Amino acid sequence: MTHAQTDARTLLAEAEAACARGDRIAGIDLVRRIVAADERLGTDWVIPAMMAAELLDFDTAAKAAKRLCNEDGKDPRQWRLYAGLLQNVGRAAEASDILESIRRAAPDDDELAYEAGFAAKLAGDFDKARARFQGVIATQPKHWLARTELAGIGPVVRGDNNLIELETERVRILEGGRVDRHAAAVSYALAKAYDDLGEYALSASRAAEGAGFMKAIEPYDPAANHRFTRALMGLFTPDFVKAQSGKGAADDRPVFVLGPPRSGTTLVESILDAHPDVTAGGEHKLFWLASLELGVQADGALSRWLETKGEGAWAGLGQRYLADVETRLGPAQRWVDKNLYNVNRLGLAALALPGARFIWCRRDPMDVAWSAYRTLFAEGNRWSYDPVAIAAFLADYDMLMQHWAALFPGRILEVIYEDLVADPDAEIARILAFCGLDDDPATRRFHEHDRTVATASFAQVRQPISAKSVGAWKRYLPVTKGLGDALHAEGIDFAE
Repeated sequence: MTHAQTDARTLLAEAEAACARGDRIAGIDLVRRIVAADERLGTDWVIPAMMAAELLDFDTAAKAAKRLCNEDGKDPRQWRLYAGLLQNVGRAAEASDILESIRRAAPDDDELAYEAGFAAKLAGDFDKARARFQGVIATQPKHWLARTELAGIGPVVRGDNNLIELETERVRILEGGRVDRHAAAVSYALAKAYDDLGEYALSASRAAEGAGFMKAIEPYDPAANHRFTRALMGLFTPDFVKAQSGKGAADDRPVFVLGPPRSGTTLVESILDAHPDVTAGGEHKLFWLASLELGVQADGALSRWLETKGEGAWAGLGQRYLADVETRLGPAQRWVDKNLYNVNRLGLAALALPGARFIWCRRDPMDVAWSAYRTLFAEGNRWSYDPVAIAAFLADYDMLMQHWAALFPGRILEVIYEDLVADPDAEIARILAFCGLDDDPATRRFHEHDRTVATASFAQVRQPISAKSVGAWKRYLPVTKGLGDALHAEGIDFAE
């Protein structure tokens, strides 16, 4: 064992100890030191790769996995690990190439073929994704992940065998009383399939069924979220913001895009990313990682952090975030950070980055509510599976954004989805002007731009802007009536 390896193992032990005592920031920093060092660890690179992934620092995890593959790379599982991590940092096209490469040596590995199909889907290569999923199903007809993914990318036609098999599996699920994510995935896949066929009543029924499964296994407490939102607003008062302003890291590159899921955030991000002076990072968690030590803020962590860090607190936070983003995205005139839950950290971001801009995407609440309700999210968003919870979440989100807009006037641009799809040229020009960017025709051809899209909008943003989803919920009555009633109960108006 070399001295360098001994040092690396010492740092790993220190990182594990830091995480054990709850100091995730120290753990991340220690793992980054290992990865940045000029050391050869061979197969042991899997240790910092997995540790960084557990800390949700996927950039560092991907770097460690790359070292693992470069220094050893004999086991296909190493490359599969690297490919999976690349997808987490918005590099699905590279992941797809890697998985296709190792598939040549294992053409009969159905799980590998499924992974290749999933990476191709994220990269926007739907033909390749479809071919991979169909290949898996040909040899494993009961591979339900492949079947649900195939239905998701569509298009489904009448008499589609995949639709028949999914309906047969649904019957088995209902007869067996199964309630889990698999049951939900089958129902949501059927909802998408029937939507493709124009069978809107059936589509709505299957979506509601899937939501019912998810509500049962992933409960949500609207009252707890409301208390948190109120507590956060109580921390960031006009006096507090005035006292803490002017202490952050001066940099005008970050542009944060916010709004509830299904409100048009991915569309706005895609438009900006098509600009030659902009780089978008997808739904990364870099600001959350940079501000980890602040926890939920409202439990006293914010005041303790300010006392501990002193006058350099805000600048230090801003600089840490900027360094992480530059490492991930490289140099650019503007970076786009689209993480919808940055709404809970907007106050921190605004003070730490006084030059940052914020774009608040808004859409008719009923369209947001229905679009969220009929979506099986990859993770989180537990509120989206129950009409009452959806209405409460949207009310709290709007209340918090109104609070931030009052505290930071001139720094938050409201973009109304309906205005954007009705008059794209004018709205895109307004967005670019707010971001301090020259107009560029590439932003009108954003759907031609190759990029990883890992959100539920993966298909829509690869098409030109259209108003066809405005008021789409009306096609799904009477199922959508419950959503409308819940919104009205929260005092939320929508276009009826």
